[in-house]
This record gives sequence, C-alpha cells and structure tokens, in this order.
Amino acid sequence: MRTRSPPASPAPDPSAPAPEPACATEHTAARDALAQWRELTRQANAAFDRRQLAHAQRLYRHALRIVDAPAWRAALAAAPDELLAARVVSHHNLAETHRRQRDPERAREQLCLAHEALTGIACDLRAGDAVRRCALRHLGRTRLALLDWQSARGVCARTQVALRESAAALARSEAGLAAH
Repeated sequence: MRTRSPPASPAPDPSAPAPEPACATEHTAARDALAQWRELTRQANAAFDRRQLAHAQRLYRHALRIVDAPAWRAALAAAPDELLAARVVSHHNLAETHRRQRDPERAREQLCLAHEALTGIACDLRAGDAVRRCALRHLGRTRLALLDWQSARGVCARTQVALRESAAALARSEAGLAAH
C-alpha cells in the first residue's frame, strides 16, 4: 500500500490534448476500480482456500473499501451491474470468512450491510434509473442471503429490521416515483 502522496501535477501544457470527457473518465475509473477489486479478491480467495482466514479477511476488507470509495460512487453510472455485484460479493465474502471464524454476529452484519447499501442506492432518485434497476436486481440476492441466514439460524431482530426497512424504503420510493 502506498503511504506517500502522489507527486504534484505539472502545469497544464497548452498543446496537450483536451481532457477526456466525464463519461470516459467514469468508464476508466470503473474499469480501474474493478481491476483492482478483482486482483484483491483473487488474492483473498487464495488466502481463504489456504485457510489463512485473517489474511483473507484483511484483503476482502481492502476490496470492499475500493468499491465503497468516493471514486467508485462517481463511476457507478458507467458500470452499475459490475460495481454493485463487486460490492455484494465483497460483503458476502467477508460474511463467509466471519462464519468460518465462528463469528456469526459479524457474518450476519456483513449480510445486512450489503442489503442496506443496495436499498439506499435503489431508493436514491439521484442515482439514475439504470443504477437503481441494477441495485434492485442485486437486492434480490442480498434478500435471499438474509432469508437463508434466518432459515439456518432462526429469525433475529437485526435481519428482520434490515428486511422490513428495505421493503418500506422501496415502497416509499415507488410511491414517490408514481406521484411524479
């Protein structure tokens, strides 16, 4: 991990080509974030397979920080399906690592956090229709993960709250759209 700040940018060259349009920059940011996320996840999966769970957990957390960074949020419109899937996979990988470490509360928390993050995106009118549709699609996956959790371990307040609040938030969001 780099601890030094990057060197200062030189003064702009008037003969240099114009900067990339915002859309191209978002696509580049999305591609770069996904490449970095994939590499960290690959390393974490290898550590997980070797039963180096603490190391895998650190790498999964680092991967999650990438897909939760402000640059990622700006790039979300460029590749919503891939970036939202990466976020869900990161949370679910952490949940599985916690489960293997016999820490069911932290595992459950990761499942809830994934579901709540997608709920927030799906209900955010500023996110754009394509992003919101992708979030809704991935919400089905996180909902199933929470229901599977409850099926295996019994109903608990934390998962019930996450499921109930997401249903209420989505209903309010849909009602707000219908009013416009």
